Amino acid sequence: MKFLTEKITSVKNAVIEDFTSNKKLTADQRDRKRTRMIGRITAGMMAVMMLTSMFGITAFADAGGGTGGGDGVSTFNTVIEFIVDWVARIGLVVGFIGAVQFALGFKDDSADGKTRGLMCLASGFIVYAVAKAYSMFTM
Repeated sequence: MKFLTEKITSVKNAVIEDFTSNKKLTADQRDRKRTRMIGRITAGMMAVMMLTSMFGITAFADAGGGTGGGDGVSTFNTVIEFIVDWVARIGLVVGFIGAVQFALGFKDDSADGKTRGLMCLASGFIVYAVAKAYSMFTM
């Protein structure tokens, strides 16, 4: 019985401390209030996480016969192939610009110009190669 009365008293004190301004509390009371607040926030976050984990639903795409019928996938693939073709063309343009910079570096006998030209040439060809290797990344 003594334990129960002590527990009721501690709960009453906790409620009073929670509704009392921090300026009117002692340092020990503020620490207890802060600890209770952290515990409540932690418990609330854990409850929210557990509740959201219960809402997981496995969904499967319709293979056909629905309103979309797979048109979205073919449209997406068409757009991606268009972008890949243009990226490959841009890579060749960058490579061409790098070749021109390299040639101008030879004309001026500029080591920096040659280096920049070779770097630009190599980066253009790398972009072109990655764009042409797009089929390796598809399923």
